[in-house]
Amino acid sequence: MLAYGNQVTRKMLRHARQGLRYSMIRVLLVPSSDYLGHPFPQRCNQIFERLHDKRAFEVHAVRFRIFNEPKLKTNVIIHELSNAPMGHFAFYYLMNMIRHACEIRRIVREERIDIVVLSHLAAPFAYTLMDEVSKARVPVIFDLPDFFPTSATGYVSDLESVGGKLLTGMFDAMLRYMLRHATAVTTASHALAQYAMAIGGQRVVCIPNGISECFFQLHDGVKMRGMLGFDQHDIVVGYIGSVEFWLDMRNFIKGIALTRKHGLPLKLLLVGKELHTDYPKKVKAMLETDIPGVTKWLDFVDHERLPEYVAALDIGAMPFNVHDPTAYYAAPNKLWEYLSQRIPVISTPIPDAIFNKDVLYLARTPIDYANSIERIVSGDPELEGKMERGRKQALERSWSNSSKLLSELITEISDRSQ
Repeated sequence: MLAYGNQVTRKMLRHARQGLRYSMIRVLLVPSSDYLGHPFPQRCNQIFERLHDKRAFEVHAVRFRIFNEPKLKTNVIIHELSNAPMGHFAFYYLMNMIRHACEIRRIVREERIDIVVLSHLAAPFAYTLMDEVSKARVPVIFDLPDFFPTSATGYVSDLESVGGKLLTGMFDAMLRYMLRHATAVTTASHALAQYAMAIGGQRVVCIPNGISECFFQLHDGVKMRGMLGFDQHDIVVGYIGSVEFWLDMRNFIKGIALTRKHGLPLKLLLVGKELHTDYPKKVKAMLETDIPGVTKWLDFVDHERLPEYVAALDIGAMPFNVHDPTAYYAAPNKLWEYLSQRIPVISTPIPDAIFNKDVLYLARTPIDYANSIERIVSGDPELEGKMERGRKQALERSWSNSSKLLSELITEISDRSQ
């Protein structure tokens, strides 16, 4: 295993390449966030850790130092970018975009990178501008895990404010420029693929989000329910994931309150916290007002143990804000994590949920949530079919399959560029 930040190892690799031509493809990833410091593995971690294979691919990844200490392990070769965060992380990205782009270009040159995968806004935009005037251009794949213009803006400003709209417009222009100039674009959802094609992406490929192998095994949630303090008669509805601005927790919580008024013993389990905003404070106020005393709220948990928490649920929720583009374009892998454990899913009608409506229930208003919950609890005749189809599709949506799809695209582009 290549150690994190191992400068000696990188020098040895460079020296070895001076006298030996490697048949493997060298890939540089510019990830969407802090590759090692994020509290749980993201799409880029899941795909590129599996892609790194000394027989075929050598993966390098730059690290934006947004979080203080590394939380994730890695097998890929890490390149720390200079400068620690200055105040808000958004300023770190924007103030250092030129410096970071120059460092990325240096890594490409020194490590003899064959393909660059960009999944970020600031530094990749500057890199793309520089690359347009470069004589030695390396193929670029832009990976779009979510709708960057609003996901980036939402961390620093209200999307509906004047400043928020200006930022969103600026980020959208940056993203459009990069997508049009990329050799290929990969997206996490069909909605994102349609967006990329509409603005002129040269080649757009949907590489869906998946689930880790730890979800393949069915777990019995009884023990975990006991550890969390739930009674055997409780109906546990849960949301597992980041609690951030792209959610519509208000209608979800009011739906639970309405169902409890109808006499069902509902409890709520939340597993996850905020990333960069104070949205959880608003959620806590909603909980205290509408359903006081019925919520168990945990921090992020170890990813390998996540299936145990999913199995403790009776119903899994995906309460996305359909009016927020970040949510609208999302490809939530929690859908497949829930279904892998045969947990019924209720989701707001974002495109990816509508596309998979044969394995879930759609809800938008409190009444919709209450009706769906009561339908599931009362033994809906369609439930068993949804669970059978859902688990089967979930097992086909592995991160390994997604990594394989990307490896095929990278190999094809690499062969064409030689």
